[in-house]
Amino acid sequence: MRKAETSKKQKKSVTKSLKEHAPFTSKELKDSKLVSETLLECIRSGDLGAFREVLISHFMTVNKSAIAKKAGIGRRTLYDLIDPDKEFNPELSTVSAVIRALAA
Repeated sequence: MRKAETSKKQKKSVTKSLKEHAPFTSKELKDSKLVSETLLECIRSGDLGAFREVLISHFMTVNKSAIAKKAGIGRRTLYDLIDPDKEFNPELSTVSAVIRALAA
């Protein structure tokens, strides 16, 4: 049986839709408003992996205790979010509290 071929038109459209990604700088990772906007975009696109990566990167550059206090969540909850050995499945209330704390 012969293998189906992909048209040239489809091949072009796939490569055109890809955008080049530039990683955040350390200065941008400290910008809470930019990080909160990025986290919201990750939610909109359904990219949970990117959400966690951005969240972890931001938490590594700022005072986690201050964020936990501002968000009204326990430090242990915050550390559980960034623990690579734990399943990443936060409650909506936790995600909402963190994003609100970062956006404020």
